[in-house]
Amino acid sequence: MVILSAIDHFARGFFMTIQVLFYPSVVLVLLAFILLTIPRAALRTLVPLGLVLGGLVDTICNFICGNLLRIYSFTSPGILDASGHLILAPLAWSLVIIAFLYFWPSKKFEPLTYFYILAWGLLATGFSQVVDFLELFDYSDWLYPLPMLILFLVRFSLAAWVAKPWTNSWV
Repeated sequence: MVILSAIDHFARGFFMTIQVLFYPSVVLVLLAFILLTIPRAALRTLVPLGLVLGGLVDTICNFICGNLLRIYSFTSPGILDASGHLILAPLAWSLVIIAFLYFWPSKKFEPLTYFYILAWGLLATGFSQVVDFLELFDYSDWLYPLPMLILFLVRFSLAAWVAKPWTNSWV
């Protein structure tokens, strides 16, 4: 019985470590990927777009869907928590939008843009499942999978529509 208690205590501590290190790891991996693959000239245009269309839109969505409508909430560890929201989530969304906009298909592949947005929406929906499994995120049962996918499709479509005039220089 003592051994099982020790194993259970170790497992809970290990799970909590994964919870605490998950978002910092995601942000570091995304940042390294972006710095290695996107040229500096493109970053000068994409960083402000990513901060507004990623971080600010994420904060607004969290306020509307989380605080006002109570559709979802963050159940994050204390060190990454700021008034019930994950500190690194807007930064992660900023980096995701930067990568999304940079790798946008060129004009000769324009019919693929719908599949591109769908692929990023599916990726974000799957990522939200990982975050939910790690107990960093909790949402209403009716939100998954289709309404959540639609929210992400709207978010990525909005980012593409708003950023399109500024992103044509390298696409």
